[in-house]
Amino acid sequence: MPNILRVTTPPAGLDNNVKNNPLTTNEKQIQNPVDPGKIVRPDGRGDAGDSQQTKLGLNAQSNFGNFIQQINEAPQLTQLFSTLFLQGMGNMVEAGIGPDLAEEIAKFMEMVKMNDAQLLEHLKDQASGAVRYTGTFYDMLRQVMNETQSVELKAGILDFLKQINDMSSGPHLLENIRGNLDTISKYMMRSDREMVRQLMEQLDMKALPGDTRQNAAFLKKEAIPMLAEYIAKTRDFGTIRDLIGVLTSNTARYENGNMDKLIDSFARLMDFQGFRAKFHGIDPKTLPQILQHADHETAAKESAWTERFLHMVESGIKGEAGLENKQVFQNLMNAVLLNESVYMPVLHLMLPIELNGQTMFSEMWIDPDDESGAADGEGRRTKLLLKFDIKDLGFFDVVILYGNERMDMDMYLSYPEILEDKEKEIHSALESIMANNGISFRSLVLEKASEPVAISQVFPKIFERKNSINVTI
Repeated sequence: MPNILRVTTPPAGLDNNVKNNPLTTNEKQIQNPVDPGKIVRPDGRGDAGDSQQTKLGLNAQSNFGNFIQQINEAPQLTQLFSTLFLQGMGNMVEAGIGPDLAEEIAKFMEMVKMNDAQLLEHLKDQASGAVRYTGTFYDMLRQVMNETQSVELKAGILDFLKQINDMSSGPHLLENIRGNLDTISKYMMRSDREMVRQLMEQLDMKALPGDTRQNAAFLKKEAIPMLAEYIAKTRDFGTIRDLIGVLTSNTARYENGNMDKLIDSFARLMDFQGFRAKFHGIDPKTLPQILQHADHETAAKESAWTERFLHMVESGIKGEAGLENKQVFQNLMNAVLLNESVYMPVLHLMLPIELNGQTMFSEMWIDPDDESGAADGEGRRTKLLLKFDIKDLGFFDVVILYGNERMDMDMYLSYPEILEDKEKEIHSALESIMANNGISFRSLVLEKASEPVAISQVFPKIFERKNSINVTI
């Protein structure tokens, strides 16, 4: 991909780092020489020394290192979705899948039929739904984060937001905890199952978000110690111990969402001058009333098609679309979870649509605060990676760098080989479309696709955390 975005410091070890790329050097050397003094793999490569993660300084056993490894190895979601839904859906229906899943698929495909106006509204809904916290209170928090240079204040705000997340997720976490206990009971000896059933009955499932003290105290002082005694008695160190670990993690999150702790955290943030300048006059004790007016479930409400899509994928994973398609659905879900990971620093949107009779699937990754390659005084710009597949044409990649204060943009478009003789027409059409919307191109590069554009190549900030603490669970 041409470097029209002027990224001057590519992360070490990536394919666009020409200096370290053996394909671009004139030095002739033996790759992967065999060292008789070491135990090596059959191809002569050591497991530890040659990996991409080692070059990036990443711990392969850490959460973030595992995330980077999955980015490098995971199949493209656009291609998966295209193969399954744009090409293979009809074949699955003809193959005799279950009537329930067939109905789910039919309803989903009907939902994604749109015209131009409906597409715009659908895109707005997804974008707004992806931002969980909205409103004046959270806008003020964002302003403090953008303006302060204090690392301690930023860390305090992030911890505060984590507590808010755990508080608003309280009912969901409580359901998970009850589900954890139910699953644990199924792995226990029959004589001990009643013990867990009694524990489940003592949970107050009607507890309001933030009112966690009673349930958390019960779980920490009675339920978890009782399960620990069971492990010690039976020496069962298999699945049941792993499930208790999940229960403990959910309990910690549930307790972290206690409203009293939230009020204390807000009061400590008021000790920072940069925070106090924005929130002066607000009594920490009024925080419960402030948070009551915030909608913490926006993402769950905005996209009805998302719920249907996930239900359909779940059915496919269970094998209801045929065993031959089960792995495809699993790969699809893994790709979705990867793009929604907490380590992904950019906004991700999915758009499976049938627009004016033309079926296509599109993905967007958006960074509204990109500073790479910005000229002096230009400020932050919006960087967008758009991937889409048009039925009977193929895969497209579009990279856009758009100035927030300038009505011009840089664009790179990679098109399928079938359109090679249409490049001039595409170039002219793009310029006309932008001109009609008052936008001019500072640069426009079109290129026949050779391979998909990597997300990490467009957004090198994904690798910025490689020097921070990597937590292993």
